[in-house]
Amino acid sequence: MKTSPKIGNTNMEQMNLILEFINHFDVDNLLYAINGKRLDEEQINSLTIDIKEYNNKLEKQKEHLYRFGKSFNKRFTTEDNKCFDHSIKFTRRMRSGIAGVKKVFMKFCKPSRKRLPDGSENPQAHERSMISTPNYVADLFGLSSFPPCVIDLFQVMLLFYSNLDDCIEESMRRLQEEKDTRKDIHKLIELLKNACDESRRQQAHIIEAVYNDPVLKQALIDNESLGSDKANPVLKDYKRKSKEEFAQNYFHNCKPQDIGKISLNEAICETEDPNTMMAINVFGNDVCRIHKINYVIEHFDDLLPIKCKRNKIPALHLFFFMDWCRPQIGIESFLTYFNRYYKEHGGKWDVIQKSAISGACTKHNKEKAKDSKEIKKDLLAKLKNMINEAFPQEQTA
Repeated sequence: MKTSPKIGNTNMEQMNLILEFINHFDVDNLLYAINGKRLDEEQINSLTIDIKEYNNKLEKQKEHLYRFGKSFNKRFTTEDNKCFDHSIKFTRRMRSGIAGVKKVFMKFCKPSRKRLPDGSENPQAHERSMISTPNYVADLFGLSSFPPCVIDLFQVMLLFYSNLDDCIEESMRRLQEEKDTRKDIHKLIELLKNACDESRRQQAHIIEAVYNDPVLKQALIDNESLGSDKANPVLKDYKRKSKEEFAQNYFHNCKPQDIGKISLNEAICETEDPNTMMAINVFGNDVCRIHKINYVIEHFDDLLPIKCKRNKIPALHLFFFMDWCRPQIGIESFLTYFNRYYKEHGGKWDVIQKSAISGACTKHNKEKAKDSKEIKKDLLAKLKNMINEAFPQEQTA
């Protein structure tokens, strides 16, 4: 069985061939190919319909590609990211476009009855196609000697190739952006940290459950899927390599699940103190920042009025402190951590729940909430003084 003509042996070769063809395609190419194939109006109309269909698919892929490209290099790993060359990834995202070009080439291929010598490769579609012939004689009368359906075909082909050119250009730009990002160590470390923080947010319910259940924690530590180096080569490298080396090696070369295991391992397996484990979950893996937050919670009574209504922490004060802390997950997890840590370190007032914080947020957002603005101003001033006195060598968080 004779194999179909190809359009290029590699994905990058395919891209370059397509770009070269697009750059040189004009109406004379088309007229020469139509004459050579002796296409009638019915065949031309059929080809126009086919290319419109290719273009509809390509426009959807183009929209997806542009949307995907915006976040591609802002994330350490993506949902469909795998350990392979990303030029293949982007090319696959244009598979309808490439298939469409190949079909157009083949529409204008003359049938060959020559028997090729044994062992020789079949000529590729672009080499056989009359539409991509570099040397040809232009039609003497041009489009004026052809029926209107040829104009329709040419316009459809121009739109198709314009969209395809946009896709290839966007792909090349994002690939170059990826190369540049890989050279920026500080950027890679930031992307890795963001990926771990996001993963902790997604697994917050697990970490919080472990925070309250030592038996569950031990079960996770003993679980082979989390703790085994053999089952987790990416996690193994993360433990053994420097952050810089790991970030360079695994940027866009590991799965989101791998980052999930790294963040879970750090929060559970690498942290003996349950308070630290929960703090990382709520505030992110920034030891210096957590240390400051914990210090403020330990001395939180110093930020409050001498007397508190109903012997409870004022909701507005806690709301503004929560806003200052910038927790990475919801109010409930923040309150769980705050209330426990506050009481463990001698807090004298009764703690409050989510409904009180939500009410304080609503009150503060009202246009005439001048009293809440004064409370916020006073609290933040006290916070700044407290941090500056406790950490004189560090910049205020």
